[in-house]
Amino acid sequence: MQNAARRKASALLLDTFWPNRCDCCEERIPYDLLICPECEALLQAQRITYTDWATHHSTMPWDGGAVLFSYEKAAKTGILAVKDGHRGFAEYAGVLLAEELKSCCPPEQISCITWVPVTKRRKRQQGYAHTELLARAAAAALGRPLRSDLLAEHAGKIRQHDLPAAERKKYAERFTATDRRTDGLSIVLVDDILTTGNTLRRCTEELRRQGAARVWIAAVCATIHPDRAASAGTDCL
Repeated sequence: MQNAARRKASALLLDTFWPNRCDCCEERIPYDLLICPECEALLQAQRITYTDWATHHSTMPWDGGAVLFSYEKAAKTGILAVKDGHRGFAEYAGVLLAEELKSCCPPEQISCITWVPVTKRRKRQQGYAHTELLARAAAAALGRPLRSDLLAEHAGKIRQHDLPAAERKKYAERFTATDRRTDGLSIVLVDDILTTGNTLRRCTEELRRQGAARVWIAAVCATIHPDRAASAGTDCL
């Protein structure tokens, strides 16, 4: 009880000097919230399923997937905040991803969780990898091990979001497996946004080449045709 009281007192003191703010709207919120209730309601209205994305794409090499939101409005602002190092939305989304994943891959079947990497230079400059923040939150919620040594991104001058869809497949070749074997492992691969699927396809194929038995993907947001956006659900393929 004393430790809990001390943690609460520390959090309150920290909030006095560095007020807690919602990553989706930047409004001040109580120290113990991750996002504000108003943005949470907006996010719930943006809920989609992995199926909403998958029905418009060819067969992918992974065994199933989990997606939370359409990439727009509050969810888009939240993702951009994570890319800037803010952790509130990362923790919020990571817990939701964990719940969504349970419907297609029971936690006891997951060997480990990893993420789409960033280059060493970018991580050194920023001090973090935004996809790692999401993966850590999901791993903690699922109680599964985290692996940082399975995939690598090789340096280049062009960022993926600067490329048209037709060129993203070539860009995905920047991602390769390390020399770590994944024989027989069942792996969850986390990313922030699922658009064409080329990056996650490449990373999945690399993990399988190193021996992975199963790969599930988990993305906070996906870009789909607006007419196909669905209400909240937990469908996984």
